[in-house]
Amino acid sequence: MTKVIISLFLLSPIILVAQTKVEYKVHYAQNMEMEGLKVEFTHKTKKAQDSLYVHFYDSGWGEYDLFNCLEIMQEENPGYSFDFVPDSNRIIIRYPKSKTVTFKYRIRQDYPGDSVHITNRPRMNNAYFHVLGRSLFVVPESVFLSKDRTLEAKIDWVGFPASYKIHNTFESDVQTQRIKAEINSGFYHSLFVGGDYRLHTFDINKKPVVFAIRGEWFADYKDDMRMVASLKKTIQTQRDFWRDHNQSYYTVIMTPTVSQNDSLFQGQSSVGSGLHNAFMIQSTNNPFNNFSVLNYLFNHEMMHQWIGLSIRPAHEELNYWFTEGFTDYYSYKNRLSEGDLSLEEWCKAINEEVIQSHYENPQRNRPNYVIMDDFWKSRDVEKIPYRRGAIFAFWLDNKIMKASNYAQSLDDLMRKLLEKCKRESLRLSDELFLTEAKEFLSGEDISYEFQKFVLNGEDLPLTSEDVIDCFRVEFVNDIPQIVLQPSPHQYLMK
Repeated sequence: MTKVIISLFLLSPIILVAQTKVEYKVHYAQNMEMEGLKVEFTHKTKKAQDSLYVHFYDSGWGEYDLFNCLEIMQEENPGYSFDFVPDSNRIIIRYPKSKTVTFKYRIRQDYPGDSVHITNRPRMNNAYFHVLGRSLFVVPESVFLSKDRTLEAKIDWVGFPASYKIHNTFESDVQTQRIKAEINSGFYHSLFVGGDYRLHTFDINKKPVVFAIRGEWFADYKDDMRMVASLKKTIQTQRDFWRDHNQSYYTVIMTPTVSQNDSLFQGQSSVGSGLHNAFMIQSTNNPFNNFSVLNYLFNHEMMHQWIGLSIRPAHEELNYWFTEGFTDYYSYKNRLSEGDLSLEEWCKAINEEVIQSHYENPQRNRPNYVIMDDFWKSRDVEKIPYRRGAIFAFWLDNKIMKASNYAQSLDDLMRKLLEKCKRESLRLSDELFLTEAKEFLSGEDISYEFQKFVLNGEDLPLTSEDVIDCFRVEFVNDIPQIVLQPSPHQYLMK
């Protein structure tokens, strides 16, 4: 590939005439492992021009050098020339002057076999493909500069056999798709899969949900219908909690990373990500598959539909204390609500998986502003906002219950934030959070505690005075532990 840096003065005329409607034809290849997915891009402009800038992310979601997965073959594009500028996420296309730009490119898997460590790069072989929207489709740069940043796309899936399932976070088993979505939160926050996936469809409050899964799973994961039953319960509980049954389409996509039926790897490595209309789970598949891990992932990733996607952060990694930490806390709280955990099991999980795990993390006292630097590089750093935010959420939940004499809880604050952010098209900032929290604390301002424990990273000193009647706090090896107490007040609030 030739890499060229182009002068900025060339950008202006292209932006002025660029449109945000694109047609894609994605072609089937019997030997996809070698040929990749061939995509034909067509874009019409208002005026005839001879060059166009298109966008393709070179990094993101913990992956780098994604241009290595993109190939444009000269013989498939006669009369066209291409310059690649990965640092700017840009491809410069030059072609005979016209109102229509049409060229072909290929997306390939750029590493051999399967890997437990690689989850967000294009994955494909002759049995299936699994590619994020941001790594499958190039788009005109003008869409990022338009007022609503919306892309209108038509996608034709060409030549795929009838038995080959086409599924994604917009529609299921459809050969021609028409999508209109905001570019980053919608079109590029998506996943496209195809191949030997099994599609299980069910309704929640008369709204369709599709569970797409492939592979032959071992141990606790071997029964598709057990997974479907757990997923149904999770979605119903969370939509009831948020009082939100408006989503017209939803999907969960589950794909194995590495499968082995021996005991060489005595553990499980699983990751999940919230997506537009969906979440995905990728997991090692071996005799040590644990259904409790799957239930946790179902609850955590589903919760991102509201905490993260509907209540959107103002500053991404800087707000992970909320989008990951509060999501983590509600993953446990909703498992308690849906009956997946007893109160005793919930208490044990909070103590071991949240509080103790946080205190045993050597990086736990890093200030919030430096976490973003190493979030994708260090597992210890990555876990800080999850655990720190979850402990702060527990503390605040108890504080609101005590301040309101059990009439309200953190649940009420969360629903208020959802309603406010949606109604006023706001993003969640620290200032907005603290202002709204004050209303549920009888006017008390917790800015000092927030600065000290969430932003500066000091340990939150939980005590028995901080928790409601059914709990007390004991210290074991200088680590606070939640202990259940007999009480007329139940933790599980309506």
